[in-house]
Amino acid sequence: MKRITFLLLLQLLFSIISGFLIAQMSFIGKIGIKFFYQEYGVFRSWWKTALLLFGIQLILILLQHFLKKNWLSWALMAVAILGLVFTFNDFNNTFSYRLLKEKFHVGFYLFWLSWILHTVYFLLYNKNARILNK
Repeated sequence: MKRITFLLLLQLLFSIISGFLIAQMSFIGKIGIKFFYQEYGVFRSWWKTALLLFGIQLILILLQHFLKKNWLSWALMAVAILGLVFTFNDFNNTFSYRLLKEKFHVGFYLFWLSWILHTVYFLLYNKNARILNK
């Protein structure tokens, strides 16, 4: 239980950092979200963004913790890697995303990397649990 608590606190820290970085978007990005892309308004507030990102991480961690299936961890790892690749591609090839600047981008990269981190944790933990039970 201590390991899961530590993992959740680590994900909370990463979510707060990500939320803060995402909210540090450029002035043009803030104006664009305010007037044209209002559905992304949550990204203008660091604490709302951090809460959203932590909620996603919390659901995934609890899912992996209670199901304890390696295939689930591998599937979530694949989703996270694809998400990171598509996010990187989108941020570099879409003009409106390039206007949001580097801090915004780094915040999302950190989100995907923290997702990868907790899937690696569960892959290692489930592997060790199986070895110890034999």
